[in-house]
Amino acid sequence: MSLLIRQDLKHDGEFLMARDGADLLAAASGEWGPCLTLYEWDVPTLSVGFHQSTEKLDTERMKNSGVPLVRRPTGGAAVLHSEELTYSIVIPDAPDLRAGSLLLEYVGRSICEALNMIGVAAELDERGEALAPLANRTSCFVRTSRWEVAVRGKKIVGSAQRRQGSALLQHGSILLGDDHLRITDFLAVRSESERDMLRRRLEMKSTSVSREIGEADSRQCLRSGLAEMFGKHFSSFAKSLCAKSELNA
Repeated sequence: MSLLIRQDLKHDGEFLMARDGADLLAAASGEWGPCLTLYEWDVPTLSVGFHQSTEKLDTERMKNSGVPLVRRPTGGAAVLHSEELTYSIVIPDAPDLRAGSLLLEYVGRSICEALNMIGVAAELDERGEALAPLANRTSCFVRTSRWEVAVRGKKIVGSAQRRQGSALLQHGSILLGDDHLRITDFLAVRSESERDMLRRRLEMKSTSVSREIGEADSRQCLRSGLAEMFGKHFSSFAKSLCAKSELNA
């Protein structure tokens, strides 16, 4: 089993989410092998998780600002996709339910090392924050989950998964800049002071490549680093996946 790596450019959100969903279906049917895709969004776009309600979003304000709304094939909370590099990986043969955790670890470790290569002091959070109730869970970046990548406790990557048969899809946002903070402009709030509070909280809980190492455009170096690290760790991930499957056969 080998990993295909697809370096793509910018596309609109509807196309990107449809393609990620189609890749998952193709992997589930045996038509598609393990594949990593790196891509970007042509305009700032707000996405919500597969089961997430849009009632906390100010869709009229989004329309007036020209920000499209799309629904992801995965779960999780809302993300404003802007100034980011997005990854998507599909694994076709992952029947063991614990394979999701193995994929999270593999992806997190690969991204962490790629960020280290460009000077970001990223670390892998092996435990994540407790699942205690939090004020406003609309944004993906207000809590770090297990195996996610953070810098000094601040989240720099947000990810989500979905299973289809024995196949897994995981995709997520690697924050290059801070425009993700603008998601608070499109939340339905009771007052502007509440909006300001939510933005401060989001800024406190997240960070970006530019905030950590400066404004120089490092996306091409990061793309190369991600391809190298995902490739480097894939064989050990695949062996762990097979071992889990054989153990439960």
